[in-house]
Amino acid sequence: LFYQTGASEKQGLSVIFFPLDTDRFRVGYLYDISWGGTAGYINQSIFPRIQGSSPGAKIQYDSEKFYAFAGFKTATIVQPEQILTNSAGGSSEVEVVRVGETNFGVLGGLGFDPLKNLRFDVSGGFFQQGKFDLEDVRGKSVSTAGTSARLVLHDNMPVPQSVDFRLYRNDPMAPQILFAQEKYKPGDVSWSASVEGSYLSQQLKDFDNAGVVKAQGAFAVAAQATVKASYLRMSLTGIMRDLNFVVRNVPGFIPFETLPANAKSDNELFVAAAADYYIESARLTPGIGGGVQLPATFRSEFQEGGLPASRTVVVRQQGDNSILPYNETRSAIIQARVSLKWDLSTLLSALVWGQYVHDGNGTLVVRDQSEGTASLRVSQKADRLGLGVSMQARF
Repeated sequence: LFYQTGASEKQGLSVIFFPLDTDRFRVGYLYDISWGGTAGYINQSIFPRIQGSSPGAKIQYDSEKFYAFAGFKTATIVQPEQILTNSAGGSSEVEVVRVGETNFGVLGGLGFDPLKNLRFDVSGGFFQQGKFDLEDVRGKSVSTAGTSARLVLHDNMPVPQSVDFRLYRNDPMAPQILFAQEKYKPGDVSWSASVEGSYLSQQLKDFDNAGVVKAQGAFAVAAQATVKASYLRMSLTGIMRDLNFVVRNVPGFIPFETLPANAKSDNELFVAAAADYYIESARLTPGIGGGVQLPATFRSEFQEGGLPASRTVVVRQQGDNSILPYNETRSAIIQARVSLKWDLSTLLSALVWGQYVHDGNGTLVVRDQSEGTASLRVSQKADRLGLGVSMQARF
């Protein structure tokens, strides 16, 4: 729903209802460091142990140089509840049952343009995440609160928004951008540069103290730059996330618990660059891109046979872990990609791409042939190659 309050079609009050899922309604701006989503994949929802969908709603006011929004989302989470039962002898006993209960999340934020080419955004949220099912803190509430902020400097280019946040709309007043062909103008130069950060505080069980709930912090920062000059486009992105942010939806590396005081971790570091060039006469757009990632890790150090030893767990993303052999450390993940897009008409495009990934952090447990029943952790093949073809039609 939209109610226009000014002379411009961009100024007014809107209400969006999400009857099925609110995954695209998040806190943050660059999708990789956004949070509060409700994707239905394992460990990908801000609501752990979610049952079914996560509906919600959002209300927003927009003007030429300012916007503000607020909203909520809900989810059914299976959580322990303690009830009193009467035994045969007339005494009461406490019984733990696990039932689905409604939990809520609230989100809000605003943005404004203090100068023509400058945008500042800030947003935040608070999410209930059910109750602990760990014996010493069973029944206490789990929650996540946090904030995100972004600063964008741009010229002749709109403030960027990830396509992952876009909603499908059948609205003649809001042009559909899905699969829209890029427009080029010889001699034109446009660019944008942004920096943003997110910080979370999660209420988790203190690993080192029984019966204690403790706030654990998590953070992520990112920088992004995009340049478009005539028929050439280039982009550069850098991201840093600590281990707690990578596993924010579990929540925690050890589910629902803080990191042990004597454990060590490494932040995830990622940088990627891409470029493409539009050949107008042939309606072809060849592109190339590449990236390097140092994945987040969880490390423990101990004594084995009187000698110091260490064990490292590589965490590529929440739910995707690899345990490395003793005393080995993480290695860089390298990715390269080439693509070719052909705009057959204003409605139809074809895309072919190839992708190469080198990841030496994958491991597999196998039987030690020399020892019979003993197990060994060995490295998997590090190289992967993918090819794909797709067609895009826009009506």
